[in-house]
Amino acid sequence: MAIRRRKKPSLVLPLSSMGDIAFLLIIFFMLASNFMKTNKVELEKPLSPDLEQQEPPKSSVVMDKDGRIWYEGAQVQPREVTEALKALAEKNRDLAVHVAIDKALKRRDFMPLIEAISESGAKLILTGEKEN
Repeated sequence: MAIRRRKKPSLVLPLSSMGDIAFLLIIFFMLASNFMKTNKVELEKPLSPDLEQQEPPKSSVVMDKDGRIWYEGAQVQPREVTEALKALAEKNRDLAVHVAIDKALKRRDFMPLIEAISESGAKLILTGEKEN
C-alpha cells in the first residue's frame, strides 16, 4: 500500500491593495496632524533685561490675553491645573512648571493661576523674553 503525500496548498497574498491602504493611512495622519494644530495660543511675553536660562520644562501653563488658561495645549480651569500638577508632583518631587502670562494682564487676573500652581507643590518658573 503506497502512502500518498498531501500537496501543500500554495499561499497567495493579494498585495495590490496594500498600496491603497498605505496611501489612505498617510492621508489620514496628514489630516489628523493638521487638526491638532488648531489650538494656537497667541501670547505677548513680558520683556526683562534680567532673564537667565532655566531647566527644560516638564510641564507648561499659559495664560493668554483673554485670561484663558492652557495646560499642555488644552484649555482648563485653575483647579484642573492644581489636580494635574499634584499628580505629576507625586511622581517627580522636583517638578518645574514653566508659566507664560500675557503682559497685558493685571495682577488680579493671573493670581488665581499662581495660587493654583503653588498649591500643587510644583516649582514655578515664569517665562518671558530678553529685553535688548
